[in-house]
Amino acid sequence: MNVAAGLAAGFAAAFLQSCSYVASSRYVRESGRAAWTLLPPSFFLMGLAALPLLAAVRPADPAALAWRPALEASALSTLFCLAANAAMFFLLKHADSSRASPLLAVKVPMLAAFYSFGPGRPCSAAQWSGVALVVAAAALLAGAGRRLSRAAWGWLLATCAGYCIADWYIVRTFDAVAPAFPDVLPRSLFSLALIYAVTGVASAALMPFAPRFRAADWRRHALPYAALWFSAMVVLYACFATCGLVLGNIVQSTRGLISVGLGWLVARAGRTDLEERVGAAVLARRVFAALLLVAAVALYAAG
Repeated sequence: MNVAAGLAAGFAAAFLQSCSYVASSRYVRESGRAAWTLLPPSFFLMGLAALPLLAAVRPADPAALAWRPALEASALSTLFCLAANAAMFFLLKHADSSRASPLLAVKVPMLAAFYSFGPGRPCSAAQWSGVALVVAAAALLAGAGRRLSRAAWGWLLATCAGYCIADWYIVRTFDAVAPAFPDVLPRSLFSLALIYAVTGVASAALMPFAPRFRAADWRRHALPYAALWFSAMVVLYACFATCGLVLGNIVQSTRGLISVGLGWLVARAGRTDLEERVGAAVLARRVFAALLLVAAVALYAAG
């Protein structure tokens, strides 16, 4: 898989993630159920999808794999990923997906603070410039449309914090399985499959405590969200393996711009229950803010 194919995979991941936010927003606003209740059935389906992938990319020498550290890191990544997705669903109750998706770049200042005050690796001037751009773009995006509530900001911060910690344990999973996989692509896909297999087990354990899904709910809500999100993760990990984490994250950040465009199309299609209809000036501000966020992520990664 060459770099061009990796970039194409990254853009595909950004598009599929943007579509998954629309799907989860539809569930939150149509079902009348608590936001977290989509998680157990949809992630259970993802766990089932992970099993054949896990078998396809299994290591030639299973004894070379550090199973205990890998499973521990996978379980912790699962915990924080589920928490972040639950917070994202609550965020989508207060903000349209076309605004929520770009604002996930707020994760950049969180990462900057973590690396500066945690492992003791201070950010460079270029990285702090990227952080400043994120803050400016977030302020611009927040004012482009209805005012975001305090609850929306709270759920946004919780979502980004959850994804930051989940990403940390994803890297720990990569490290744990590395001795069994000399090549990066099978290592990435095996890590993905292992994490989502563990997530599927955790989701199955949660399902008895969630509202019962009818067959129509599985078809209308759980299956589309699961298919979009898991497909996005497969091509995203392929992008990371081919292009590296830096370039992969820059490409992934275009999901904000894609979400702005999808939001405009959804509103024009008459689904104003999912996306507010906005004028040209507000749309232009959102596009400019999303472009600023892509530039901010690129600047942070380059630094």
